[in-house]
Amino acid sequence: KRAGLGFVAFLIAGSALAAVPFCQTALPAAILISISVAATMFTLGAAWGTCIDVGGSHSGVLSAAMNTSGQIGAVISPYMVAWFVQERRDWNTPLYIMGGLFLMGAVCWLLIDPRKRVFE
Repeated sequence: KRAGLGFVAFLIAGSALAAVPFCQTALPAAILISISVAATMFTLGAAWGTCIDVGGSHSGVLSAAMNTSGQIGAVISPYMVAWFVQERRDWNTPLYIMGGLFLMGAVCWLLIDPRKRVFE
């Protein structure tokens, strides 16, 4: 169930972000971005719970690796967006990239079985 929630939420988030460049006005774009952010927030409990299930006695290490990966993305993404906007005058490419990453994340959720431990 956790993996299913992660899959659906990331599928919604990725699809919503990828649809933003097709909006003709700001209001639908803002709504789609809000839907994307909300969908990703639904995965928080599933992500942390899955780390505990899969990591077992090593769940701290697994959680730290997940959190570190997310923080690396959080540091890089503002620079990436700024570069595309400043150098290429392009807001769409960052939205496609982030949407694509969410869609890749959705596929990754399909590969996770929270009932199987990684380390034990």
